[in-house]
Amino acid sequence: MAGVRKALAFSFAVLGISSLVGQVLLIRELLVVFTGNEFFIGWTLFAWLSWVAAGALLAGRLRGAGNPARPLVVCHALVAPLLPAVLALIRASHALLGASPGAVPDLLPSMGFSLAALAPLCLVLGAQFVWGARAWRSVDAAAEPGRVQGRAYAYETAGFVAGGLLFSYVLVLMNEFRVAGLVGCLNAMAGFAVCSGFRDRSLLLRLVLLAAVAAVSPAIFRDRQIGRATRAWRFPGQVLLESRNSIYGNLAVTATGRQLNFYENGLLLGAEDEQMASEQLVHYPMLSHPGPRRVLLVGSGFNGALNEILRHAPERVDHVELDPMLVDLARKYAAPVRREALADPRVKTVFADGRFFLRPKAALDPAAAYDVVIVNLPNPGTALINRFYSVEFFRDVRRRLAPGGVLAVRLAFSPDYLGRELETLGASIYRTLRAEFASVFLLPDYEIIYLATAEEGPPPSAGDWIARYQARGLETGFVIPPAIELRLGTDRIGQVREAFEGNRAAQINRDGRPIACYYNFVYWLRSFHPRAAEWAGRLGERGWPWGAAAGAGAVAGMAWAVRRRGSRRIGAWAMGIGSFTLMACELALLLAFQAFCGYLYYKLALILAALMLGMALGTGLGTRSIAGARARTLAGIHAGIAAYAAGVALALRFLESAAAGPSAGMEGAFLLLAAIIGGLVGFEFPVANRIYLADEPEDGRKGGIIYGVDLAGSCVAALVIGLWALPVLGAGTMLAILAGLNAAVALIATRPESSRHPAPGRS
Repeated sequence: MAGVRKALAFSFAVLGISSLVGQVLLIRELLVVFTGNEFFIGWTLFAWLSWVAAGALLAGRLRGAGNPARPLVVCHALVAPLLPAVLALIRASHALLGASPGAVPDLLPSMGFSLAALAPLCLVLGAQFVWGARAWRSVDAAAEPGRVQGRAYAYETAGFVAGGLLFSYVLVLMNEFRVAGLVGCLNAMAGFAVCSGFRDRSLLLRLVLLAAVAAVSPAIFRDRQIGRATRAWRFPGQVLLESRNSIYGNLAVTATGRQLNFYENGLLLGAEDEQMASEQLVHYPMLSHPGPRRVLLVGSGFNGALNEILRHAPERVDHVELDPMLVDLARKYAAPVRREALADPRVKTVFADGRFFLRPKAALDPAAAYDVVIVNLPNPGTALINRFYSVEFFRDVRRRLAPGGVLAVRLAFSPDYLGRELETLGASIYRTLRAEFASVFLLPDYEIIYLATAEEGPPPSAGDWIARYQARGLETGFVIPPAIELRLGTDRIGQVREAFEGNRAAQINRDGRPIACYYNFVYWLRSFHPRAAEWAGRLGERGWPWGAAAGAGAVAGMAWAVRRRGSRRIGAWAMGIGSFTLMACELALLLAFQAFCGYLYYKLALILAALMLGMALGTGLGTRSIAGARARTLAGIHAGIAAYAAGVALALRFLESAAAGPSAGMEGAFLLLAAIIGGLVGFEFPVANRIYLADEPEDGRKGGIIYGVDLAGSCVAALVIGLWALPVLGAGTMLAILAGLNAAVALIATRPESSRHPAPGRS
């Protein structure tokens, strides 16, 4: 009997490892599909958990026959080849969906594709938990209701932790297919262990497991060839020159004829030669200053921006780039003139987060202030990039500008038709700049350039700019005197300013409320589905009352169900709300980590591992104390969750105002916060099972109900919180609503036990 328990414990641990490693691998792959937009982590988790829940509920409704271990072994055999197969399928998404590399994909087909691609693997993983718990129940039939599920959950979460640590410190820079192949072999080992533990001598089962090993062997031994071939699928019609994983994301360099393109997580950072765009971004702010001596360039310098800055003969140019590997690729592939600019003695390339580079710990030397700051980044379509369009960043820039200094920011734009979605995005950035700068001048064209100064002043004069152009001896191809006169004299400037100032929907963009990401998403959606974009735009105008109303509805539904359908229902409702809160807090922590530290791509597995470590410890503690579990136990758990949500809201507010950059202490704080919420909800799982299964004959079919409810609550949160509440309401407001929701659950659970007996005739 001890051998059977050990085999099943190993099986559940392998399930946890497979789930964590598979989740991280596929989230990172799907980030490329969604051009690096971290808010679609929520959609990926929704898809993942929906299918896992469906697999668990389906398996829970199937009555087992014969040896209960055999379906478990089959699940292990299926997981082995499915993970590398899904990985390859996702990399083929651009070709399958007909999307151009670097271009914004059609949103709904991309979401549908990711949902369908994850289905086979996740259905098996969901069924595997239920079949494993059923197999354990068959050898431990006298156990307390909920104890088997609690033990299984604890071993699975322990596997999550092991997988997270293994991935973070050993596998993170390894070829993805080799990682998937190793996980497949581990599943085959678990299958053989279960066969041995249950003394199942079936030759067919062993042949199936050997076939699974054979299927994943190429992923291990030919991983480089498979990895390079499948990465090339991301860029149909282009030649992939090199692809690397850095701690900030996946970088790629491709060639289209003679043109070189640089990508990060599927997002086109720019071509190697963007002469027209570089001239327009650089020369207008440089000409707006009478004598720019010190210049700061935040973002890409490989596409010509540095060359254009140096034409103005500044004394010093600080080029701040987050990812050293991107500059290495530029030095390797860029044209000689671009490499010369990077090597110019006036240029100091600083590998740092631009946000914290602008926050000196010591008192600022006035001589170190900047005359011009230029932000050369794409639209704020990701949480990482949005940090350079927020009011907090603009405040830091204003503090580092010399008197008369200029900040230049740009957005993709339309010169002839200003749709509602694009207007709202542009107005949000305009309003955010106006919150910190006294004067913001607009230069709308196919890109709109914002020129912001801390001092009030008249609009720039074309005559002054042309005089400076000539005095500096500039020779350019696009920003020439006639173009300057036309750009500053167009009536579009007044029209766009009037539209921005009259827009009542646009909100200020903040670190804790990255609303510009949502506006950019709606603008993206408008390109393919105008009607859906209209609805999404309306949702973006809804504030905290909508979130509070949804929470109140959940509380009312729980109160009605407990009163009308009996005390057992409180276990399911509490577990659903607990798992909803867990996923909401997880997403808030992930996006806050990206905002404050900037390298979520590298630490994703570690944060998930910390959360699951808390769940493992909490589940283990809950399983040991399950005999005394009552509804009041749930009240204590949810009171703790309410206090936690309120505390995290305050902690994030403190971090927003702190000047400290990424550090081991900050990283440790995020890991601790993840572990705490994991521990609280992990403790709830066996307690909720015990309450739900109390006084019920155990026929094996209800064992997966709480597990399914747990997953369902998480996947609803992944969808609602990830795609709407975090960007629209902001982390602080969302956490405050969650605190109130869990406090209400605690109050319901403290009602006298006698009032929660099952109603007559109800089960």
